[in-house]
Amino acid sequence: MDQERIKELLQMYFNASYEHNGDLMLEVFHDSAHIYGLTADGALTDSDRAAFAARVSSHKVNSPDVKFPLYNEILSIDFTGDNTAVARVKLRVMNTLFTDILSFMRVDGKWGIISKVLSGVPVE
Repeated sequence: MDQERIKELLQMYFNASYEHNGDLMLEVFHDSAHIYGLTADGALTDSDRAAFAARVSSHKVNSPDVKFPLYNEILSIDFTGDNTAVARVKLRVMNTLFTDILSFMRVDGKWGIISKVLSGVPVE
């Protein structure tokens, strides 16, 4: 059952990414979640869920009619305890192919992403 819930959340995450839906993205992440990545020059970025959701939504504003090929893949889901799991996924967002490591926690009976580490490469 927990594996199915993680898969449901991952599908919501894929949909939110492809549709540039920041509100849906907020539903997938816990309130205390953080998103980590690197800038082009190698500097660490650390965003909270609200800033990340706003950035997701901004892509829709910047390119409302542009559609890119859909690519989503769940590479792995591993449960590390009764209330923790880690998923590794690949997805295309616009002209970038991301590999994300998503850490999940069940808090007060509710599963959600508590941290995301991302890396991306340009694609055409």
